[in-house]
Amino acid sequence: QGVDMGFTQFLPEYDLIIDGNISWYGTTEYYNKLTKKNDPINAPKWKWNASIKWDSSMGKFALNYRHVDEFKWDDGIWAGIIGPYDILDFHYNYLITKNLELSVSALNFMDDHHKELIGGAEMGRQVIMRITSIF
Repeated sequence: QGVDMGFTQFLPEYDLIIDGNISWYGTTEYYNKLTKKNDPINAPKWKWNASIKWDSSMGKFALNYRHVDEFKWDDGIWAGIIGPYDILDFHYNYLITKNLELSVSALNFMDDHHKELIGGAEMGRQVIMRITSIF
């Protein structure tokens, strides 16, 4: 049970797109008939995100924000608490020539160290640069 709502606003006169989403789950656990106890659903009660994208003469820019509340995780031998965490991502694309595009992404650029999965690696800042040929 829960609610998931999203919105998108196009502003073509400014070449802007504003987007967002919010999710609420009515519970963070369920009754497991096999174990005869409540188990976590491995998802937060609240999470939301927002983004803004701008296509300009200097290139394409995007800024994304994501928030995830704290929640219990239990999957076999992997159990623990995930979150809360907040992530800001920045993306830039520039068409150098008709057939060559430069992309730079700064993921989690505020360097919020966190785990998104118990048993997984701790996430931190990542900067990725790529050149793509288009033909």
